Amino acid sequence: MNKKPYLLLCYVFCMVISGSAQNAADGAKDHFANVGDIKMHYKIYGKGDPIILLHGSLESMEDWDKQVPELSKKYKVITVDSRGHGQTTFTDRKMDYILLSEDISALMVELKIDSAFVVGFGDGGITGLYLSLNHPEKVRRLVAIGANYKVDTTAVYGQILDKVKAWDDDKMYQFIRNHFKGYQNYGQITQFTQRMKTMLLTEPNLTLDDLKKIACPTLLIAGDHDIIKIDHTNAMFENIPNAYMCIVPGTKHYPQKESALLVNSIILDFINKKFAKLERF
Repeated sequence: MNKKPYLLLCYVFCMVISGSAQNAADGAKDHFANVGDIKMHYKIYGKGDPIILLHGSLESMEDWDKQVPELSKKYKVITVDSRGHGQTTFTDRKMDYILLSEDISALMVELKIDSAFVVGFGDGGITGLYLSLNHPEKVRRLVAIGANYKVDTTAVYGQILDKVKAWDDDKMYQFIRNHFKGYQNYGQITQFTQRMKTMLLTEPNLTLDDLKKIACPTLLIAGDHDIIKIDHTNAMFENIPNAYMCIVPGTKHYPQKESALLVNSIILDFINKKFAKLERF
């Protein structure tokens, strides 16, 4: 058999498949909703029960490009740009995780979504924790990737906090120009920089007692080389009553990007299966 046509056919097939996955992530229509004092940018992919994807700090909905094609095969996936990120507007209100979670709650009301699976990374995972605490009826299950419940050197490596302290307006402007399409908030770079720094250096400030009040089934995911300390993730696991934990080997702070196929399968397995509370003894 002549291997060249076969190899060419395989190559074309792979390109078609990868192109289809990319199109699935890029082809959705842009939507904007008036949510409190901001205009929130969101997109919807697929049909079925809703999954809301919440991105991390200084990211946008585009950072879920390795999850959207797979999750939207069976579910309605809603991606959002959080306050001040991507194409969502920003105002002079204090930035905190309670506010970010209220933004998502208000968007769910706008979209007539009574409850959803919530998958959040970093800031998005923290937002999911607050949403689960303050609006438990709205979160069917929570997946929190690389999230922390407090911010100090017992939770996050000190080098990361030092990097946040070093942010300035010029660096932030360049970063946003390179990463956020259609950014709405260039006139408020100073306010955005200062409010983000303050939030990331002083929040979240949940307690172990707060974690004990989270009722929904929760999956905590982290990399084995994460910037969130494994002991901290384990403390969350031990105190959220209905929690599972997954430490993804050979990954850092972005296991959903670095090991996307594995993490996607873990998320879907957690969402699809009936939750069983396991007893250790």
